[in-house]
Amino acid sequence: VSKGGAVFLNQEMELVDLREKPKPGEPTSPWYNAGIYAFRPSIFDFTAKLKPSPRGEYELTDAVRALAHSGKKVKALELIGGWADVRDPEILARLNQAR
Repeated sequence: VSKGGAVFLNQEMELVDLREKPKPGEPTSPWYNAGIYAFRPSIFDFTAKLKPSPRGEYELTDAVRALAHSGKKVKALELIGGWADVRDPEILARLNQAR
């Protein structure tokens, strides 16, 4: 994982860490953050504390990481089947040509 979020899980599929766009040499994971979430209202306690990232963006992944690090359980689900990251214009163009 280098373009999206690298998801680090324990044996119970609980989130241990989440790194958005890891740089070369930083730890990575075979698990990719698909960006599909279902939250309880407690996530707002963590989104309210967000500060802009070095890229000037408010990263939801920072709130999810803080939630997990606070001791709350954040469970991951494995998605089975094909998928594509359609935020990448090149991938989206290829998918449109393949239709």
